[in-house]
Amino acid sequence: MEANINTQDVGSKKPSLFGMITSPGVQFERMKTSNAVWGAFWILVLLGGIVGGFAAYVYSLTPEAIKINKELGVTIPAAMTYGMGVGVGAISMAFVFLLSAVVYKVLMMFMSNDTSYKKLLAITVYSSVITLLGVLINTILAFVLGGSGQEMYTGLGPIFASSSGVVKGIVSKFEVFTIWGYVVTWLGLQITAGLSKKQATIITIVFFVLTLGLGALQGMFQ
Repeated sequence: MEANINTQDVGSKKPSLFGMITSPGVQFERMKTSNAVWGAFWILVLLGGIVGGFAAYVYSLTPEAIKINKELGVTIPAAMTYGMGVGVGAISMAFVFLLSAVVYKVLMMFMSNDTSYKKLLAITVYSSVITLLGVLINTILAFVLGGSGQEMYTGLGPIFASSSGVVKGIVSKFEVFTIWGYVVTWLGLQITAGLSKKQATIITIVFFVLTLGLGALQGMFQ
C-alpha cells in the first residue's frame, strides 16, 4: 500500500528544478507522466541570461577588456555590458536547449526509440540546472579571484592554463558540474526515455565527445 501511495505521489507531482540536485531520479519518474516543460524552460532561460550578464560584467573588469576599450576609445556603461550579457546568455541557453533535444531525437531514431521531442526537451532542460549552477559558482569565483569569468575553477582547465589553446579548451570540459550534468542526463535517458544502460551510455558519450570538440574550437580562438 505504501508503495502505491509513493507511486501515485510521484505521478501526481510536477518535476522540480531544485529536486534535480537532491533527487534527480524522482524528478525523471515524474517526467514520465507530466508534460510540464515550458515553465522550467523559460525560468532557466531567464536564469541563464542573468548568469550570462554577470559573466559579461566580470569580463569587463579585466585588464584585457579595459585595454581594448581604451584602444577603441569607447566607454561602455556597466549596465549596458550586463544587459548585452543577459541577452546573449538567454538566447544561447534557449538555442542549446532546442538544438540538444533535436540531436537527442535523431539519436533516438537510430535506436528505434519513439520518445517524444517534448520529453527529450524536458530531460535537457531540467538536467541543465546542474551545469548552470556550475557556471554561476565559477563566475562568482572569477569575480572574487580577479578572473575573466571564462575560467572553470572546478575543472582541469586551470591546471593546464599554460597549455596550447586546443588542449586547454578540451581539458576545460573535464569539469565537476559538466560531468555531474552528464551523469544526471544519463539517468534521465534511462528513466524517462526508457533506454537501456548501454544505449544511454552511448548517447551520453556521443554528447561528451561533441562537447570536447566544441572545447577544442573555443580553445583555437582564445
